[in-house]
Amino acid sequence: CSSLTSVALPDRLTQLGDGVFGGCSSLTSVALPDGLTQLGFGVFGYCSSLTSVVLPDGVTQLGDAVFVDCSSLTSVSLPDGLTQMGDGVFYGCSSLTSVALPDGLTQLGDCVFDGCSSLTSVSLPDGLTQLGNDVFSECSSLTSLANSAGFSDVVPYLRDRYKCVTLRKL
Repeated sequence: CSSLTSVALPDRLTQLGDGVFGGCSSLTSVALPDGLTQLGFGVFGYCSSLTSVVLPDGVTQLGDAVFVDCSSLTSVSLPDGLTQMGDGVFYGCSSLTSVALPDGLTQLGDCVFDGCSSLTSVSLPDGLTQLGNDVFSECSSLTSLANSAGFSDVVPYLRDRYKCVTLRKL
């Protein structure tokens, strides 16, 4: 699917299976149906031309590596009903600059933002109860972390463990 540039999916679609658009390197835009509830493993993995995505309100869980190595992805609109993000969802999305995590999010898997070297700000929601390993590894531009979730040791941990040396504001 290396020449596929855009996709409009039917309204009746509720799930996208594993790797459906994986490796579609020319894919720049996708219109996701309102009825969509689940995105499987690596659905948009390695879609290096994908720049932005708006996830429909019905999506409650993102599988592992949904956007892995989408190096041109700059913005993602996450739905309010999202409660769980699997491992490595945005791994290697080196152009992603900021993410607004929804208030209902309770779990961030391992390596969710690993390698997001342009990521400058993140807000951890109040309801977040599980923060996976290496969530912000190699986020060298991270300067602002709103931490209303109450993870008291998160800043020194990010600076020491994840090399977020530019982190200045909490």
